[in-house]
Amino acid sequence: MTKTNKIIDTAKKNVKRNKWLSLSTIFVSTIVLTISSFFISAAILGRKAVDYYEQKAQVIIFFKKETTETDILLLRDKLFDPELVEDIVYVSQEEALKIYQDDFADNPDLISTVTADSLPPSLEIRAKSVDNLLTVIESINTEKQTNPNIDEVMYFKDVVENLRTLSNIINIGAVVLISALLIITFSLIRITIGFNINSHKEEIQIMNLVGSTDSFIKTPFIMEGAFYGMMGGLLAATLIIVPWYTVVMYTQGTDFAYWLNQTLTDFNLDFLRSVNIIFVPIYYLIHLVFGGLIGMFSSISAVKKYLQ
Repeated sequence: MTKTNKIIDTAKKNVKRNKWLSLSTIFVSTIVLTISSFFISAAILGRKAVDYYEQKAQVIIFFKKETTETDILLLRDKLFDPELVEDIVYVSQEEALKIYQDDFADNPDLISTVTADSLPPSLEIRAKSVDNLLTVIESINTEKQTNPNIDEVMYFKDVVENLRTLSNIINIGAVVLISALLIITFSLIRITIGFNINSHKEEIQIMNLVGSTDSFIKTPFIMEGAFYGMMGGLLAATLIIVPWYTVVMYTQGTDFAYWLNQTLTDFNLDFLRSVNIIFVPIYYLIHLVFGGLIGMFSSISAVKKYLQ
């Protein structure tokens, strides 16, 4: 038996020798990594939502249908302040129809009933910051009082602020919770490896006496810890991705599926709309690597403490 095979065989025996302790360690690792993955995903989704709504127009001015393009462009030039406004886009009735058709491409019944004449022209305004948006809104409200062409003004300030607040809460909560859970997992794997080291104390002493190298003695325990972490990562990825794609597949054709697909498209997450042969392996690999690293560092810590 080669040296590598001997190390692997020893690691396998360590795992099998204390089955209940090994299963408990894998179970806790799975729970921790599942919760961690969920909150990390929620934090990423929150960030995507904030980015999406910040990039979209934060104020939309809708004009009466009979308003001329010249009048709209005059107001656009009047409202544009390079210190406050990032961009102002004029959307004609024809352009509004195209946007509407793109948004509701999956629902031909809605598209067939709408024409360009039924949609109002508009100005989409994006401020450089949410704070600057307040000043822009004041200017628009002042203009609305004297400009008969303005039909309605729509604000997205609250949406952006609420999403940003929610995103920050999720991020802070995720960091605190994940840190606490990772410490628990680290400690449990460390205790498990320490227990196995103490159980093999006599064997380790004999191996030292016959001239076995430190790396030959330590490596099986490090591999054992990495195994616990990788198994936790594998199961965690499965517990998240399988239910997700199950929901996606079994809700096809429903209003929920339409809303979900539209949201994922808006947030540039199209790979979550159906099983993606590129995303799935990468998702599993990330969990395996992350779990394996946690297990490896935990076992290295245990080896340093218990193997003197």
